Amino acid sequence: MKCELVDVFAREKLNGNGLTIFSDCDELCSKEMLAWAQEMRQFESIFLQVKADEYHARIFTVEEELGFAGHPLLGLTYHLHERFGSDSEHEWTVHINGRPLRLSSKKTDSEFIATMSQGRPFYSYSLSEDEAQVLYSSLNLTKPDGLSSGAEVISTGLPYVILPVRSQLENISFNVRDLSPLIEPYGGKFLYVLDVDTLEGRTWDNKGLFEDVATGSAAGPVSAYLFKHGFVGDGEVIIKQGRFLGRPSEVKVRVVTCSSEIEDLQVSANVVKVADIAILC
Repeated sequence: MKCELVDVFAREKLNGNGLTIFSDCDELCSKEMLAWAQEMRQFESIFLQVKADEYHARIFTVEEELGFAGHPLLGLTYHLHERFGSDSEHEWTVHINGRPLRLSSKKTDSEFIATMSQGRPFYSYSLSEDEAQVLYSSLNLTKPDGLSSGAEVISTGLPYVILPVRSQLENISFNVRDLSPLIEPYGGKFLYVLDVDTLEGRTWDNKGLFEDVATGSAAGPVSAYLFKHGFVGDGEVIIKQGRFLGRPSEVKVRVVTCSSEIEDLQVSANVVKVADIAILC
């Protein structure tokens, strides 16, 4: 088994969102993958398995396996380009949870850019004011005055409850032990607090123990929310995250539309390699 560390949404090492990539690990079972993810203590770790010349990935947090996540797949693109690529630009198909995802990579003398096509967003639920108020209260927040758009559950593979705010991100504190029982009835997996004026956001594991530096899986749903409610148009959207962890990051999303409907959400990231790690087995 091989292991390497990269930083995603970063132009320099020790910035952005760190990721551990495991490869040559076809023999690992789910229990062993979870144990290695817990050992590395990253927000997420990704395991690459090559089967019949196809690339298959599995993603784990320290608590569970995820059916989809953004920054691990973007970081994996660096590994694929480095190990299997021969040109400056490549297209890749990676299978995750039975779903093929399109990824692309571009390497120049000065940077490496990974892009993921998340496809069309799925709008699954709009929370009532009373339902949303429970979530605001759980995070020491209040619904901002004069904001017509409410909380929604949106997915491009992983369903997020998008909770809109205005200039309250620094006030957030968890008043509940676990958000899961509050968001699961609406089909949400995680909650993302979004400042709709500054396009900055914050998200955590549902117990509030780990805040994420930059969240690729949320970038598509966040951009879809902003587009739907008229905060942005088509073209490039830049979402800011990670400031409260001392690792400010920018997630770039291109909103591709046809007849005023979103056709694709393309999430891009700079990726830098940090280390090759020797595994003692």
